[in-house]
Amino acid sequence: MLQSDQVALAGKTAVLFTKDGGQHNNLHDMQCMWYELASDESYFRHGDFGRALEKFIAVEKHYADITEDQFDFHSYCLRKMAPRAYVGKLKFKDWLHSHAYFHKVAAGAIR
Repeated sequence: MLQSDQVALAGKTAVLFTKDGGQHNNLHDMQCMWYELASDESYFRHGDFGRALEKFIAVEKHYADITEDQFDFHSYCLRKMAPRAYVGKLKFKDWLHSHAYFHKVAAGAIR
């Protein structure tokens, strides 16, 4: 639906699969980036550049939240003596901003 630029219909269909089944904000709260990116691209194709930019920035905020949450995980791993999880977190941090979704968000916001 999003690829055919039916954003309203796609939104109504997507919220059927959320926890409360009717709140569009749940998709944002669940960090459902694939949906948000597809709707951003659809808004961009429609020429609604303001809304597209707003949504691209909202997806970029997910990445900022993930990065901020890693600071809490740092102290947790040290406190619980979990070196394997800590090393996994360090590898994830290196990979986070090279993810395809992040590149799509950056390119979309720049456009």
